[in-house]
Amino acid sequence: MQILIVGLGGVTATFRNWPERIVALGLAQRGHAVRAIGTHDPKRPALAARHEIIEGVTVQRVHSGYAPNRELQQALEHGPRPDLIHFMHPRNVLAAQTSAWAKQHKIPTVYTWLGPYHDAYLVDDRERPFETTIHYQRPIWTKQQFWQRLKSARSWRTIRDHLRNWRLHRPLWEADQLIPCSQFEADELKRMGLQQESSVIPLWIDDSAIQTTPVVLPDLKVSRPWILFVGQLTPRKGYDLALRAMPAILQQYPNANLLMVSGINHAERAEVDRIAQELNIQPQIHFLGRVDDATLVNLFRHCDVYLTPTRYEGFGLTLLEAMAAGAPLVASDIPVVNEIVRHGENGLLAPYNNPEALAAAANLILGQPRLAAKLRSGGQQTCEVWYNPARWTTALEQVYTRVINEH
Repeated sequence: MQILIVGLGGVTATFRNWPERIVALGLAQRGHAVRAIGTHDPKRPALAARHEIIEGVTVQRVHSGYAPNRELQQALEHGPRPDLIHFMHPRNVLAAQTSAWAKQHKIPTVYTWLGPYHDAYLVDDRERPFETTIHYQRPIWTKQQFWQRLKSARSWRTIRDHLRNWRLHRPLWEADQLIPCSQFEADELKRMGLQQESSVIPLWIDDSAIQTTPVVLPDLKVSRPWILFVGQLTPRKGYDLALRAMPAILQQYPNANLLMVSGINHAERAEVDRIAQELNIQPQIHFLGRVDDATLVNLFRHCDVYLTPTRYEGFGLTLLEAMAAGAPLVASDIPVVNEIVRHGENGLLAPYNNPEALAAAANLILGQPRLAAKLRSGGQQTCEVWYNPARWTTALEQVYTRVINEH
């Protein structure tokens, strides 16, 4: 098959587990001709090259913008005609123009939305979507709905917003098949009013890179146990909950330390310091910043507990990375996460937004070595068996074949 994948960041040489890359490389390894169109960003080294071939996948990067996007149009017209186009991401600015082109050329499309609550039209607070009302009526799907909304528009700003709304959602409405990455996403797409056939195909990771990373004990010079947090310093990732769980952990394990792996967010970093000072735990908080892939793998391998106190995940690839490396983890009991984490088998689940429960679960792991070993083994088995790349690449091929044959 000739497959075109259209995303945002797309396929890169460095971000190994981005969804587009995992799907594209899996298909290319099966002998399919795969091309990926993503957005060009000269300020980001991974997205700076206009053209690349990455492990058999032809990658083109174009200007990030809605129609008329001349660079995108040229990439579509001058590339090989695809048998099928696979869209990814809920804020995909390249999708509307590509979908219209596909319709004109009678090419079927499928869409993996990758997290409905990343959609600002659906939720008011994307950092804490489970605490807000879900506005299923807000997305604009059709031209008729767009013109209807325009009748009540009172400003150019509102008109532009309606146009953006329609451009983001129309490709999802026009897709021949939906490929949600979780059952929760599949259910939400139905609640949004989408009636296409839907096949849940979860994401997976390149765990071979994890398995081949040399085992090295991180040289941190801090006492154990090590409690690990990995994620952006945003409310959605729950860094504040990890901090607020520490006093109860320290009460039972006074030598514990929280290791925080995250990029720099100066405003939230100041909030980290403020919370640590409020709780009087500054000496036990260690901000490691960004780390390379090998260091992260070894932090997962050697941590005593990995905390994922997230308030929302479109999927949760870091959970799979942690499991594959053998980290015993505690995660928020929220949709999608609780499809990956099975309580007591490959991790522990703690109630939403509850630092006391996070601490209790962490203390349970720290106090029961057999449980920790069971969770480490269970997580690795989950990746090997359920999130096996061959399994889901085959499932994807079957969906593609059916959609192409029925189009």
